[in-house]
Amino acid sequence: MGLLEQFSHWNFYLLGTYPKGEIGGLALNIILAALALSLSFIFGVMLGYSRLSCRMYIKYPCVAYIEIIRATPLILLIFWFYFFLPYLVGGNISIFWSAVISLCVYAAAYQAEIVRAGILAIPRGQLEAALSTGMSRLQAMKSVILPQAFKIMIPSFMSFFVSLFKDTSVTYIIGVIELTQTGIIISQRQPDKMLSAYLSMAIGYFVICYTLSHVARRLEKKIGIYDLESYRPDACRDEYMLLPTHKTGDEEEHPSRICSPKPEFRKDL
Repeated sequence: MGLLEQFSHWNFYLLGTYPKGEIGGLALNIILAALALSLSFIFGVMLGYSRLSCRMYIKYPCVAYIEIIRATPLILLIFWFYFFLPYLVGGNISIFWSAVISLCVYAAAYQAEIVRAGILAIPRGQLEAALSTGMSRLQAMKSVILPQAFKIMIPSFMSFFVSLFKDTSVTYIIGVIELTQTGIIISQRQPDKMLSAYLSMAIGYFVICYTLSHVARRLEKKIGIYDLESYRPDACRDEYMLLPTHKTGDEEEHPSRICSPKPEFRKDL
């Protein structure tokens, strides 16, 4: 009954005080996650690509940024930008934009690693083949490497977006009235309904996260990242295991060999 009573506050959970006040609730979580992911995307791509450079003055600053941000809890980043950013810019910054900037800084470091891994997943021969046709390196990256790499990155980006959406709940600590803060406000007004308030918050996060995960799976299937067999939830890949249950004839002859041998080239040719 307490949970059913909490659904009478559904508009506050979803939109906060909107339209009488500023937008909040679950809608604000979605806005924060979408803004952070989109605004930090270009910066994340530049960081991930620059980290692959052999020039130390380009690579090391990118590595330092990525490793420092990934090793720092998000709640500390939110506090830093909320308290210290106004001193740096010499003016007041709203709570909303303090949260957006801190989430952008946080998201860029993780997106950089996704971009780096996606580019490294493309065989080097793809770049060599593009250069052999007369393309410049910029043309090869733009027309050959990055389109393939971004196709590989899509599952990781979607998974990170789900994680980033859940991380937006931390912004309540500076007073952002998103879903977590709305539940806290309701539970403080009605302490006897605290359990139902937190359960209502959990339902809101679950619905959005499950929907995003389902959309991600549909998108992966549509763009052809996975074949039909691997798309099945019960699919397995026994040949990738260190101790497969079914051995091929070649593995039975050479049980200690893990990978295929390197081709031998005749020196007299």
